[in-house]
Amino acid sequence: MRLFQSFQSIRSLSAQTLTFIGGLFFVVVFAASFMNTTQLLQNPYLAASGVLLTFIFILAASWSLGRSISAKGYLLALMAVSLLTRLGWIIWIDTPPDSDFLFMYNAAQLAAAGDFSFNQDEYFLSWVYQFGFTMYEAGMIKLFGGAALFMLKLVNVLFSAATVLLVYYAALELFNEHTARIAGLLYALYIPNIIMCSVLTNQHWSTFFFTLGCLLIINKSFENKYGWLLIGLTFGLANIMRPLSLVYLAGFVAFLLLFRLFKANSDDFTPAGSPNGASSFGLLARAAGVLIIFYMVQSLASFALMQSGATQYPLSNREPYWKFVVGLNAETDGRWSLEDGKYVLQFKLGEERDAAELELIKERLADPAAVSSLFARKLAIFWGEEDSAVMWSLKDKNQPELAALLKITERFLFTAMSAAGVYSLYSLWRSRYAKQQNASYMLFLILLLGYAFVQLWIEIQARYRLDLLPCFILLQSYGIYLMQMKLTGRRRIKVSSLE
Repeated sequence: MRLFQSFQSIRSLSAQTLTFIGGLFFVVVFAASFMNTTQLLQNPYLAASGVLLTFIFILAASWSLGRSISAKGYLLALMAVSLLTRLGWIIWIDTPPDSDFLFMYNAAQLAAAGDFSFNQDEYFLSWVYQFGFTMYEAGMIKLFGGAALFMLKLVNVLFSAATVLLVYYAALELFNEHTARIAGLLYALYIPNIIMCSVLTNQHWSTFFFTLGCLLIINKSFENKYGWLLIGLTFGLANIMRPLSLVYLAGFVAFLLLFRLFKANSDDFTPAGSPNGASSFGLLARAAGVLIIFYMVQSLASFALMQSGATQYPLSNREPYWKFVVGLNAETDGRWSLEDGKYVLQFKLGEERDAAELELIKERLADPAAVSSLFARKLAIFWGEEDSAVMWSLKDKNQPELAALLKITERFLFTAMSAAGVYSLYSLWRSRYAKQQNASYMLFLILLLGYAFVQLWIEIQARYRLDLLPCFILLQSYGIYLMQMKLTGRRRIKVSSLE
């Protein structure tokens, strides 16, 4: 009995602690975002006015979302907006592949012609995991020929719009219909989500499948007979395109152990949120099944690529310390360093380069005070600076007015959402949600905080924020809903679908 009480105490303390840390995280994000917006406009009053007006607009939109429209009607309108904005963008803005995106696209063209000579390039020898997305592009090129570039962007549109639906349904599962409408709308209209559709990034595909896996975890699918198989499959497919499995699998396991293993106020082995009769052993078995299926998907993909002659190595990172070398460079604040690149290329890929990079890492970790200062700067930069989507999408397009408008619009919206996140986490910390052992929102909070922690150590780019944007928007949307309740003086906002 005491053992179960100890588990319950740990669970309750974990919920309260993580929610409190989440609130502090949103405070930091809001402060950093507001400072960045002020620097961008060079006027704190203009920045404050813009953020406030955006916040008022969000609240007004929130108020109108629950009026005289059914859930089905809202979803149809939401999907129409999501698809039309994204499709319109890729038709209007023809973004050419650039940087790593160009490198992979050129390799995909060779692969489509049966030429795998690029597998000897330093890029693919070091980061074999890039073969997943490259071979997907090669398949599209072989299938659509000269129209492949547009079709790749069209698939981006479809995955991005479909993720809007997942965000809606996740918020519905976590909170309520009204919060779901807010979350779906904000994810649909967030500028980087729209304009990155014209960029050949692997983020659209991976974000969709990782978010789908999370949705399956928080609803009843995980307890179903084959739900665990689908979760492992979705995580596996996502990781083939973009290797973020460390964050998602670790977050999944932590959430399972802390918040789903036992019922609150119970001394039995029935998992929280599970049907009567389900055992903790069964829950753990399903979790193990998720991990097994995930690694089977990775192994099968690696085997297929190696058998085809595309590469002689499995999907992996053969230069595992490079991201840490860059991420711990105080001179560049953890961003890409040309000097570091030149230095490590002197050493042969493998043990020799690993040793050289490890030595650099040890040197950069030698001063704890300097490392702490670097972490603080990286946290503010990564979560506070303007998103780089405008740069990637409009590069060489010579449209400075459009770029400036998109940048400031993104800044106003992201800063306003950060403020809503502060209120959301504060309210969750005080409310019954943080005291429930099966509070499903904790999965997304664990993922967001875990991702933020990982980014302290590795190379940062502003566009990497998009990977966990569903978590960010889901958590802050509840704050908007609560504010709307306070403003209307109601304990719960009734939406037409619930009448």
